[in-house]
Amino acid sequence: MKKRTIAYVVILLGFIFRIYYIKTSNLLLSPDEAYYWDWARHPSLSYLDMGPMIAWINMLMVHIFGSTAFALRMGANILSAITAVIFYEIGNRFFSSTTALLSTVLYVSNPLVAAGSFIETYYVPQILFMTILIYLLFELNQTQKSWLWYFIGLVLGLGILSHHMFFLFSLEVVLFVFISQKNRHWLFRKEPYIGALITIATASPVFIWNLTHGLGMFKRALILLPEHYNPWFVFSTFFFGDMGLVTPFVFILLLYTMFYSIRRGLFEHDERFTIILATSLPTFAFISLLAFKGRAEINWPSAGFIAPFIGGIFLLEDMHKSGYKRFVVSAFILMFITTLPVVYFEHYPQLIFKLLDIPPQRQFTNRLAGWDRLAEEVEKYLKPGEIIGATDYGVTAEIAFYIKGQPEVYYLPTWNRSKNAYWFFQNRKSLCDKDMIVVDRGSGEINPVTRARFASLQKLDVLYIPDEKTGLPRQTFTIYKGQRYKCGNYG
Repeated sequence: MKKRTIAYVVILLGFIFRIYYIKTSNLLLSPDEAYYWDWARHPSLSYLDMGPMIAWINMLMVHIFGSTAFALRMGANILSAITAVIFYEIGNRFFSSTTALLSTVLYVSNPLVAAGSFIETYYVPQILFMTILIYLLFELNQTQKSWLWYFIGLVLGLGILSHHMFFLFSLEVVLFVFISQKNRHWLFRKEPYIGALITIATASPVFIWNLTHGLGMFKRALILLPEHYNPWFVFSTFFFGDMGLVTPFVFILLLYTMFYSIRRGLFEHDERFTIILATSLPTFAFISLLAFKGRAEINWPSAGFIAPFIGGIFLLEDMHKSGYKRFVVSAFILMFITTLPVVYFEHYPQLIFKLLDIPPQRQFTNRLAGWDRLAEEVEKYLKPGEIIGATDYGVTAEIAFYIKGQPEVYYLPTWNRSKNAYWFFQNRKSLCDKDMIVVDRGSGEINPVTRARFASLQKLDVLYIPDEKTGLPRQTFTIYKGQRYKCGNYG
């Protein structure tokens, strides 16, 4: 059987398994997934948090499959399968068929990739467009066809519509041209500059939205950084968390490949590794810098791992040919035997929760459970035609998704700067002097900013969402009856 056939069978089996898993796991939407579903109900040129691509994808999936969790997660599944095919073709066309097969199997089975293959967030299109971009850069380097710049420009524009990290990825393309001896001549050709215009035109919805909304997306990114933090604690949490999720031996290979690319690309002039260097190390360095600035999450550098995944396996293949067979075989065994258990527990974590005695409220699946129960409880207090509000964007979206009829649920500000996408596409002026049911996280007193929005606020119930098996609490919410909402200066 040809290696391409084997790789495509692996990708197809992964695709089929995720359909089965989505249908049988009973995991509810995460707050972010529900939030992006609500974006799709409110079409816009862009949103405060990110560009509109995830909303467009969700609109399409809902149109095809209906307004269900299956529909949204099928979007992630389909795009991830397409990404894996392009990933394989990069390895096969520009390295070797062996590298392509082994890197693809390791890539699609990696816990970071596996999670992103069924959780529908804006990282799914980000990874897709970054993989396409890397393919185009390899193709440009090999063929020197000038028209490829137009497609590079298009993909960068689509990327900006997906995730604002593509502003950095656009600079990485410029960096590649600068440091590549073979491709530096493009600085003096018109095609890259036409490609840049295509990028701006394609991404124009994001630019237009920001220009008409006070550069809200960019300002929001700045205020998300905390004022008080321990930089070394944040960085170590990010670094070792990334190592744990990607799995340690794969993570070591990725970092080694990034830094080895400096030698192989800049000094030995292997332009393939110049591409790997330009599209990986700046990403990881930038996220590391953000960690020292107080905020970084383990999935943020995902796009920077794509090229090193392929390049790292190619380096191992080279070592195998050079006589280091035992070392290479041991490396592959270590990578696979440390990857597969993590993937299993990622999908079926109950055993490890039981072995480690992790209480429900501390389990990572906590965000994927209990929302339907919350919606049912809210509905008990809801009178016909009454409005629902919540003090958390995720709770707002989850109630909207799981309550019968999927009505509009309004986000209520908790402090004077607590803006999110709801702030711009919901009309809170329509709430003036209205009564509503209000849902707040936790069992304490509601925050004073939200309380001040009502003439009076009466606590109706404290709801404990229990774990179905143990009966222990997963999440806690307080339900209020608010009377005569005051619009005020903050809506």
